[in-house]
Amino acid sequence: MKALKIFSLRKTVLVLGTTMIFLLFSSLSTTESNSNTPTRHVVNIYQMKFVPEKIQVKKGDIIEWVNKDIVPHDVTEINKKWASKTLNKGDSFSKKITSNFDYFCSIHIVMKGSVSIKK
Repeated sequence: MKALKIFSLRKTVLVLGTTMIFLLFSSLSTTESNSNTPTRHVVNIYQMKFVPEKIQVKKGDIIEWVNKDIVPHDVTEINKKWASKTLNKGDSFSKKITSNFDYFCSIHIVMKGSVSIKK
């Protein structure tokens, strides 16, 4: 009878240990997939500047431009491949980053910025 109790206890410990190891590896794989979640970066538009003017991000990250200035602005790719709508104070524009590019405000052409992808 005593041998049966010891056998049952060992079996229970083995099952619990295996379950804990399984749960540990399951949580690690979930964490790993979350590391691929895009990071959101903010570029403020303030005092006739993009702040920061140059930003480096990972491919797939998202940049949000937020107009905190008192006048309208936009965000236009240097070759005019794409552009935001006119952004009034408090408006924002977001873009998923897939390549390097330079941009400017087509309303105030002295305002310039650039986005590059980290290697």
